[in-house]
Amino acid sequence: MIPRTETNYIVIHCSATRADQEVTADDIRRWHVEDNGWSDIGYHWIIERSGKIQHGRDAQVQGAHVRGHNHESIGICMVGGINQTGEPEDNFTSAQWLMLEMLVESIQLRYQEAQVVGHYYFTPYKTCPNFVVEHWLESIQ
Repeated sequence: MIPRTETNYIVIHCSATRADQEVTADDIRRWHVEDNGWSDIGYHWIIERSGKIQHGRDAQVQGAHVRGHNHESIGICMVGGINQTGEPEDNFTSAQWLMLEMLVESIQLRYQEAQVVGHYYFTPYKTCPNFVVEHWLESIQ
């Protein structure tokens, strides 16, 4: 595992799963390790549908969640993000929103200069995390 060299970004993702899918951090780890052949889960934290925050990769280790920026970012994944037909949908639970706010605030205490962005910030053809992070940030100010 490669250490993260800096923390300029806190990147929010979604798992691109339906609201009725009970996906856990272990499921995502299995997808990343077994299906993708990675050494571990790509994200540092996962927020499950219940609002439970699960640890992914060690926060001091480089993630595998945003090509070209893993060395300078921390990745958070919200479980959900698509509708029944696989289209992007902001379908996150109130518990997830609360935990996202608390988690981001706690990470910002340690990395005060880090900018909070969605995955789409680096990969414009993506809609992940399937909500506008800038609007969410404004709503919690």
